[in-house]
Amino acid sequence: MHEAGLLGRDRQVRVLHDLLGRLPAAGGAIALQGGPGVGKSAMLRAAAERARTAGWRLLEVAGGPDDTPFSGLRELLRPVLGTAECLPVGQGGILRSAFDGGSVPPPETLRVALAAFNLLMAAAAERPVVLIADDAQRLDGPTRDVLAFMARRVDDNPIVVLAALRTGHPLPGVPVLDMPALDEPSARRLLARHAATLPPAVRERILVEALGNPLALVELPTAWRPLGPPGSWTHLPVTSALETAFAADLGELPDRTRDALLVAAVDQVGDLAEILAAASVLAGRAVAVDVLDGAIAASLVRLDRTTLRFRHPVVRFAVLGAETQARRQAADAALAQVLTDDPDRRTWHRAQSVNGPDDELADELADAHASLLRQRGVVAAIWALERSAQLTTDSVTRGHRLLAAAEHAYGLGRIRLTHSLIEGAEHQQLSAPDRAKAWWLREISDAEPQPGPARTQVPPDIGELSACAPDLALDLLLSAALHVHRTAADPAARAEVVEAAERLTLTNDPRHLAALALTEPVRHGRELTDRLPSRETVWCRPDADGLRLLGMAAHEIGDPVRAVDLFGRAAPILREQGRLGLLAETLLAEAADLLLLGDWPRATQLTEEARRIVAETRQPAMVAALAGTDAIAAALRGQAVRAQELADTVAAWQRPDLVPTLRLARGLARLGEGRYTEAYEELRPLLERPPEGLRRQGFAALMPFVVAVDRGADRQEAVRMLAAAEEAARATPAPLLHVQLPYARAVLAPDVAAEELYLAALDQDLSRWPLVKARTEHAYGQWLRRHRQAARSRALLLSARAAFDLVGASDWAGHNAAQGADSPLPSIAELLSPQETLIARLAAEGLSNREIAERLYLSHRTVAAHLYRAFPKLGITSRSELAPLLKPSGEDGPTV
Repeated sequence: MHEAGLLGRDRQVRVLHDLLGRLPAAGGAIALQGGPGVGKSAMLRAAAERARTAGWRLLEVAGGPDDTPFSGLRELLRPVLGTAECLPVGQGGILRSAFDGGSVPPPETLRVALAAFNLLMAAAAERPVVLIADDAQRLDGPTRDVLAFMARRVDDNPIVVLAALRTGHPLPGVPVLDMPALDEPSARRLLARHAATLPPAVRERILVEALGNPLALVELPTAWRPLGPPGSWTHLPVTSALETAFAADLGELPDRTRDALLVAAVDQVGDLAEILAAASVLAGRAVAVDVLDGAIAASLVRLDRTTLRFRHPVVRFAVLGAETQARRQAADAALAQVLTDDPDRRTWHRAQSVNGPDDELADELADAHASLLRQRGVVAAIWALERSAQLTTDSVTRGHRLLAAAEHAYGLGRIRLTHSLIEGAEHQQLSAPDRAKAWWLREISDAEPQPGPARTQVPPDIGELSACAPDLALDLLLSAALHVHRTAADPAARAEVVEAAERLTLTNDPRHLAALALTEPVRHGRELTDRLPSRETVWCRPDADGLRLLGMAAHEIGDPVRAVDLFGRAAPILREQGRLGLLAETLLAEAADLLLLGDWPRATQLTEEARRIVAETRQPAMVAALAGTDAIAAALRGQAVRAQELADTVAAWQRPDLVPTLRLARGLARLGEGRYTEAYEELRPLLERPPEGLRRQGFAALMPFVVAVDRGADRQEAVRMLAAAEEAARATPAPLLHVQLPYARAVLAPDVAAEELYLAALDQDLSRWPLVKARTEHAYGQWLRRHRQAARSRALLLSARAAFDLVGASDWAGHNAAQGADSPLPSIAELLSPQETLIARLAAEGLSNREIAERLYLSHRTVAAHLYRAFPKLGITSRSELAPLLKPSGEDGPTV
């Protein structure tokens, strides 16, 4: 615990180091203050080690149960009591009288304090003294007073006094050094040292419950053992060290107090009236609030008006661990008896209070799981369904409920728990729909997927289910759609999914929309666009699953603006519910769309959060998807080597669904390096498809492909290939396709038609598409320069550069490579005459025409004439536009 207690304590260690560094010239005192287990004792042990190494005299004491007056002082001074005869006359006798006890009243505390201080002074005359008092709040009162007396007087002597005490028990007049809990990064580092072999979900649970307490972070992993589903309803086992630190006085409390604490521990809500009512049922007699006085005095709990809270979660675990299973069940039964106005919580506690099957209770608990999901999170819903299955006598129903729990576990990212629940379900007599569901859940939640070709078999019985169980069929329909999407299944398999979708009646369900988008995004693009909710409707929808699936549909049909809005609404709900598996998928999909929309900083934030989740939950299947998103981001930023490394990682998985992402990343990387022919070859397969076979990666590849074509590929062949995109655009209103096609038309058009097409491309609403606008402006500006219209081109190129800089785009996106062999952006000196340049610079500084005229000895009309001629050359219409283009006089003008 020594090293653990010092982790993250840089400031405290520095203060302690400085204090000990005063010896032997001078001394000082400090009181380390904080809750139990925060590392106070570790700090004192570090100080003691330094004292021993330096050869200083070390005097130590620790507070304990002995409250005899001066008992702590006697223990502290025992090593130097043999020199008491050197004290002034009478003071040695005062100490002996204070320490002997007996029937004689002890001396006055002040006289004892003076004698003790003189004894320390005599010892310090030989060598420096370090005095350490741990758990000082538990020392007897007179010893605490003497300790404070000495601490206030040691500054000019080679004596250091160090005390550790609980918050709320100060030593009067002694400086305090607070010992707060560890911050999250330090807590994670400490936990990683002591819990590396524990499942990720357990580590996260310990991290949450420890609240940054070093002792808890070290001891909880040591004590952990699987007591059941690792959710918030099961208590973590505690060690004796934790019991001593957090709940040492628990065993001394009266029975009724322990009844109330036990009820509060199984309840977790903290309503004082409910706790006292249930404690009365448990005790068999009335329990009033005053029974909690001892627990409050022992710092086990605190009362906040009508709410009872444990001082730390470990106290709750200690209370639960000190009781038998029968007692815990009795407390749950007592709570269930008083919760008559809260049926879901009543059912929750009833389910924990019984042994053996109970079908009525099982049904109630299964029905309550949806509201428990909303109120207490997905882990509670999993427990409710699993516990419901345990209480169920019918094997078919039991298996159905275990599979429902497995679905939630998969959404949580808990792959091992998912497989455990599936295995439990497969030992039951499953119905045909549930057999199909178990098959697919195992497929999509494979705990250790390996690189290699994916299987292409579709889930069984989906056609039959569409008629007899449409709601369940929607689940399997979505699963089938995801399967054919992942495996790049042939058109026949896609047609089977679409046929099943068309036979379903619940066509407004998000699962139905997502299934169609995953299988045939072009053919059903217009229909799906009409059926997806508007942004106003989206913000009124609280359902995370529905929002996520609607976002998936928008993502697949090529509507990243709407997808980002939908994913952005789903993510906070998933995060709040702790559904980390689905959250990681949602964040990566949103990040991919944000990269296309030009919001790269936000995309990076989401990708980093997804990376942490994937590492914490150990979802191997997400590693390849994460690498694909990273590869595209690196390629866009011009990090070609990094993009290639990530693309190789993606390729090793041999997943058909990631091949388009792989090609897009490699094509963008080649484009950034100016290797246009290779970029063309990588991107061409994404567009060289029948119109109905185009997918979102093909839409995303359109502008980069055209850049590659414009730099040397066969333009006629490219025009023929783009005909498929034009035909797809007539079938689907996908914004990702439609905002880029005008650019493609303009770049590939003959000169006689190009300018009109460029103007049409820029006439679109591109407010959510800064990259599309910037690339179009850049291409149009370059076209104008090639046609000797430098003045008109300048404003477009400057606007494009500003947009690229704002986004953080790579060089290929507009600075160097995309300009190819074209000459650099013309400088101010090339566009304006020397006189016009000088006048324009002064005007940019804010001088009026008359002020400029006076400075240059010209008439103000001449100045106005020069500006009148300069504005068109610069592509601007007003003085306010000069400042961004020109620097103050004496500096070089910008070049692009």
